[in-house]
Amino acid sequence: MTGTTEGRPTRQAADSAFARARHETVRYHEEFYASAAVGQPGTWMEEPDQLMVDALERLPQRGTVTAYDLGAGIGRHTLPMLSRLPAGSEVYAVDLLQSALDRISSATVPQDGTTLHTVQSDLADFTFQTAADLIIVFSAIEHLPDEGAIRVLLERIRAALNPGGVVAAGIIADRFEVREDGTPRAALLESGLSAATAADLLADVFGAFSVDYLRSNLAEVDEERDGERYTLRSTLVTFLAKKHQ
Repeated sequence: MTGTTEGRPTRQAADSAFARARHETVRYHEEFYASAAVGQPGTWMEEPDQLMVDALERLPQRGTVTAYDLGAGIGRHTLPMLSRLPAGSEVYAVDLLQSALDRISSATVPQDGTTLHTVQSDLADFTFQTAADLIIVFSAIEHLPDEGAIRVLLERIRAALNPGGVVAAGIIADRFEVREDGTPRAALLESGLSAATAADLLADVFGAFSVDYLRSNLAEVDEERDGERYTLRSTLVTFLAKKHQ
């Protein structure tokens, strides 16, 4: 058996490939988080992405906010949101790794009544507990198993947003790996999402929103797996939009 049917991977083969990729994702993040901290110079945790800053600026100037950080990790965006949102706001940090959420909780300083909630969940299974004014999902959508699961999550985000609510999505697409000697290396991908597909999904699901921008920029980060250093190259798709009142 080749694991394919008429040139397509069988469901069993696809599930096995996803399991291997998910295992690597968990391994990488657990190891990275163990030695990193929010704000650490020289890492991608040094500061929040500009997308989050732009999203906060799109919120009304007054009133409390209910915000979600999907794929929160150890709080690269959660912690700045807690410190910058109006008093009385609530922030839900959602992540697959309970250890990452525990780090957010231990790093949180009370902020004039701003409340942190942590939710351990796979985003493929996640449903919103409340309506939201702001939903940020950064470097998380690509870890869903396929385009269908991604669409379901995006549709849940659309439905959860209050009128005037803001969605900010950062998606790592077109991923491939390059060894130190410049030769390509097979990447372990959960969804294998392309930038074009990501852009099409965002435009389709949020077509009725007021879109600030949909951008694609090349990105790369140095990583290590199985004792081998390599560079992960990709396209970062960033999307910012607001639901009509």
